[in-house]
Amino acid sequence: MSVKKLVVCAMCVALAVVTNLIRIYTFPFGGSITLFSMLFIMLPAWLYGIREGVIAGLIFGILQFIIEPYFLSFIQFFLDYILAFSIMGLAGTVRNKKNGLVTGYIISVTARWVVATFAGLAWFSAGMTLDIWKEWSPLPYSMVYNAIYIYAEAAVTVIILLIPAVRKALDHVKSSLTS
Repeated sequence: MSVKKLVVCAMCVALAVVTNLIRIYTFPFGGSITLFSMLFIMLPAWLYGIREGVIAGLIFGILQFIIEPYFLSFIQFFLDYILAFSIMGLAGTVRNKKNGLVTGYIISVTARWVVATFAGLAWFSAGMTLDIWKEWSPLPYSMVYNAIYIYAEAAVTVIILLIPAVRKALDHVKSSLTS
């Protein structure tokens, strides 16, 4: 990895860490709607490819664990902190396609939701539920619980990314950083 890529990826991870601390809403058993932190996690993949995206996501996940460790089992730790953010590197699969930014973002956020659902399945199977949802079985409960915070942030982010001026600015940034 070149120094330029390393610096850009480090800046994206730093922005993701900072924006992850700016929470619009925090849920009782983990997960929160943040100020576009998932966008900054997936940007290295969109800019440079899957490898850089996976590495940036992995580093973010480790930093997230250091800042706020919260887990019940090794599998839940691995899924929540290691895999859920590393998998956002999948955005790199469409990085050079038309509408690659939005498509990559949706792919990476959905991949994160799948992993978070399995992490939640481990979490909620251990008896961690909210009283109002106690009649739900763990899988649909985890699917809905994780979808609420992940897709709420994703919806707002996609709306912002669809603004022509924002897309043009990000395309300009990409062309200047990848040339």
